[in-house]
Amino acid sequence: MKKLCGPLGLALVSCWFAACGGGDSTALSLAINEVMPSNMASTCTDEGGGNADWIELYNMGTSEVDLEGLAVTDNPQIPLKKQLGPGLKIAPGGVLLLWADDKPEQGPAHLPFKLAAEAEQVLIHDKNGKLLDQFAWTAAATDVSYARLPDGTGTFQVCPIPTCGKPNGSSCGL
Repeated sequence: MKKLCGPLGLALVSCWFAACGGGDSTALSLAINEVMPSNMASTCTDEGGGNADWIELYNMGTSEVDLEGLAVTDNPQIPLKKQLGPGLKIAPGGVLLLWADDKPEQGPAHLPFKLAAEAEQVLIHDKNGKLLDQFAWTAAATDVSYARLPDGTGTFQVCPIPTCGKPNGSSCGL
């Protein structure tokens, strides 16, 4: 059983979906779906059992999305901070967890940065540096995520029981 931790009065700075990819189906079907900026109590563990912070990407399209060349960053001044390599794909209606653990040597889904609980953001850019999606927060509670409701298209909500790798739903407290 997962426990509810931390205050739920979290302030969201901004979140918006900017998918206007000029015919790029990736831009139209990919979204940041859930973010866990302070994963401390094994809410969701990586393949090695680590409690890293994570970013969940969601493919709301009808075709598989190949993430090769897309970039993930926590710094808007460095849009191509981590360009994703080959082998990362998301099936239609599927999700992929990216681990913000500053351990890229652990595999292609591990990012070379960590997330901060205070005043941080994540951004996804296409291969040319064009912004596809972003989400920012000010004060994240430990083991509480931010999740889009409904998946992929909704606004971010505080999720006291994170749903990493699963549909965001009623467990988010709404």
